[in-house]
Amino acid sequence: MRARILVCWSLPVVLTGLLVGCGSKPKATDKPTASPEPLPADITSLLYPPAAPPVYKGTARGEPLVIPNCVVQYEDRQVVSAEVEGTIELFATEFKPGEYEKLTDDEKRDWVVYHPRDPNPTNRQPLKRVRESMTVDARQIVAFLDDKLVRARLEGAEKIKKSAVEAKKNATTGADAARQKYETSRRLSGDQITKEVLDDLITYSRFLENLDQANQQIAKSEADFKEADVLLSRHFTRSGVSGTIRTISRRPGEFVKAGEKIMEIEVTDKVRIEGQLGVQYMDPRRPNPVRIGTEVIVEPVFPSAPSAGYTKHNQAVTGVAVVAHPDGPLVVSVGADGGARVWDPNLGKKPNRSTEPHNLPHPVGVGCVAVTPIEAKAILVVTGSDDGKIRIWDVSNRERLPETPKAEPEDAHTSAVQAVAISPNGRFCASAAGRDVFVWELATAKKLYTMALDHRDSVTSVSFTPQNTLVTASKDGTIKVWKLGTERAAVVRTLDHRTGAIDVLGVSRDGARVLFDQGKNRVDLVDLASGQTVGQIQNAGSAGSFSALAVFGPDDVNPGTDPATGPYTIATAGGDGDLKGVLQLWQAARSGGRGSEVGRLVARDRSPITAAAFSPVRSEPFLVVGTADGAVHLWKPPTEARKTYTGRVVNIDASDRGYVTVRVEMDNRELRLLDNSVANVVIP
Repeated sequence: MRARILVCWSLPVVLTGLLVGCGSKPKATDKPTASPEPLPADITSLLYPPAAPPVYKGTARGEPLVIPNCVVQYEDRQVVSAEVEGTIELFATEFKPGEYEKLTDDEKRDWVVYHPRDPNPTNRQPLKRVRESMTVDARQIVAFLDDKLVRARLEGAEKIKKSAVEAKKNATTGADAARQKYETSRRLSGDQITKEVLDDLITYSRFLENLDQANQQIAKSEADFKEADVLLSRHFTRSGVSGTIRTISRRPGEFVKAGEKIMEIEVTDKVRIEGQLGVQYMDPRRPNPVRIGTEVIVEPVFPSAPSAGYTKHNQAVTGVAVVAHPDGPLVVSVGADGGARVWDPNLGKKPNRSTEPHNLPHPVGVGCVAVTPIEAKAILVVTGSDDGKIRIWDVSNRERLPETPKAEPEDAHTSAVQAVAISPNGRFCASAAGRDVFVWELATAKKLYTMALDHRDSVTSVSFTPQNTLVTASKDGTIKVWKLGTERAAVVRTLDHRTGAIDVLGVSRDGARVLFDQGKNRVDLVDLASGQTVGQIQNAGSAGSFSALAVFGPDDVNPGTDPATGPYTIATAGGDGDLKGVLQLWQAARSGGRGSEVGRLVARDRSPITAAAFSPVRSEPFLVVGTADGAVHLWKPPTEARKTYTGRVVNIDASDRGYVTVRVEMDNRELRLLDNSVANVVIP
């Protein structure tokens, strides 16, 4: 557990100033700070009433072993071959129930085909075009071969059967009449064998012979029909397994012989997942060493693209926020080009709403933005600019968004504003520029005071908590927690030894946790009341670095539900390598432990992520992301808690002296992981 710095309030304020002026560093302790802290002596009245900090009971559990960036591979492939020789007419399959009706007109033009010899030309059956990378089920039709000849045989067999049935009917009628005549002749002759009796017997026998021939013809025609029907079914090429079409080797119009390859399908029902693990974890002397048969948890990574957005900034987006407007959320993005765009994503699809963003004009570049929370009475946007000023905008009337700010305080920072935040009650604001942090009253646009210069370098993010504190992160490698008064603020806790890889470090809405960049690929969840690390999210591997931001989502829980049962939602921006231009979404238990990645947003052209914000509206959840190329993306990430998928270690191979290759097998019928995709294997 990392050491935490406690700034002691028994020291005079003057001494603190001298220490800062000399550039000396507070002495680190080896023990976490006790909680709660007493009210500093120079804070006579609080800025706003503090809420009680939540208490989440931790769980006693060890750190899981993670095998990162494992490669998913399909277990087997099936070669689909022609069962009979013939010409391929089309690659198509039948639609599943209700699938055709859901297609748009454009999708129908792209996907729908018809059989050239559909038996119902006035009411043709639509078929779905079959393509490479398409998923299919076992026994699903994937191709149609020319079946004119076998259909002719079917029609012939059916006609012969009808003729034989008619012949049988006539033979049966004749046989019945001949039998009756024969029986009458015998009765009249007194059972004597006369010529007439013999003639009647011969006639009866001939009708019975005709009846036998008709039955034989019926049986033969039925056998011919069944044989032709089986042969016809072989003209419908089917997949033998559930999987994904990897390649299609032929084209419509080509002639194939029986047994020739038509396509190849990768089996997806079961997958193997392989990754490397240090040999020390195989040591049988370790507690619970990894062995063949060990059950593991598989955490797949599902990248997705934005669902909407706009590109209106000429330079990098420096900040984004979401206004909880009563008539639907509004997205606000600011950029180094001086633009502050207000955009209506119109998720409710209401008519007569503009899709063009409205600009809140600034004479200089804008570095940050904040909006009043959903609980606030006023609907305000606060922007911080390169001229050191904050500007307050009233966006309550979405039909007439402002052209000028509601207030532009004369007090200004001496350098560009880099961070801004609004208190939970919507009444106060904090802005940071360089080492300076100002506290404002929004209603009057009055600066209340300047906070002490306790940071030794620029402040990069500020966050209010419900407990009447302000959390600041700085380039000096520290996070400071300030108790807020009406006339001044005082530090009650300092967390140091950050890597400094992340400028914007979020605080949970309940005020219980702050995100702390412990390493380039690890972010800790630190308890603000005690300074202790209670959980972490981690990207294992060389390409898993974090950068720019790590922020919490709104994390509301359903009414009547224990808040401790709902996970925190966290968004992080990726650094270089595989995570460049990627925003990762995580879920982490409030009680502590390792968080799990639940989704990834891949930005256009892999442009680096510069800003992110969650929608605070429970009924319309989404995430808005800004990038270095001036784009703003709206993403609807998964909202449900991640399900647990398990696999089992089936093989362990020695790769070299330091590593072994661990192979895991798992059922893939529900997840449908793709070949060569990536997953993390977690060994509890």
